[in-house]
Amino acid sequence: APAAAAAPAAPAKKTLDFYQTATHVTIPVMVKGIVKDDSTVEFTKNSVSASLRLPSGADHIIDVDLFDDIKPEESRVFYRPSKVEIKLAKASPGAAWAAVERDAAKPPPPQAALTAKPPRPYASKRDWDSIDRDLKKEEEEETPEGEEALNKLFRQIYAKADEKTRMAMNKSFQTSGGTVLSTNWGEVAEKDYEKERQAPEGMEWRKWG
Repeated sequence: APAAAAAPAAPAKKTLDFYQTATHVTIPVMVKGIVKDDSTVEFTKNSVSASLRLPSGADHIIDVDLFDDIKPEESRVFYRPSKVEIKLAKASPGAAWAAVERDAAKPPPPQAALTAKPPRPYASKRDWDSIDRDLKKEEEEETPEGEEALNKLFRQIYAKADEKTRMAMNKSFQTSGGTVLSTNWGEVAEKDYEKERQAPEGMEWRKWG
């Protein structure tokens, strides 16, 4: 009898590329034209799952158990024209990751501490320091919209302001219920926004508790 044909070997699992700093691990997905509105990325403390919609209508899937724990609430995803970046916030800042995915068959090696210059992913010769600088520049140059744009503007003003300007911004915004934002401490110091504030038309202020 003829010998049974050997079963085809399973395709090798592709290792996710990544780079890291003391506080974050970033997974760059080098795929153009991802449709943001039809894509999802979910974080748990030890996993990340992504379904990224391609222009063709197919989905690029990532579903991995992570090398180490992360902070899901501080992890983010950034959609760029030529790629997507999944940025994971480390639960243990300073711990070096040897890979993105935890090998279920082997316990993870002891955690090494990151030096000032983060280690490169193994088997990769890319200049990750340069890539990290480029990504930060892209984030700074991104043009947010709507409420996100306002929040970014407020953060920029606050970061560059002196102490009195910050006091003015904090008092005016908090005591007015978010309806006034002033940088003039000389004016704000004398104002009682809680008494003067007015609710939007058709609404009224109420105190709770």
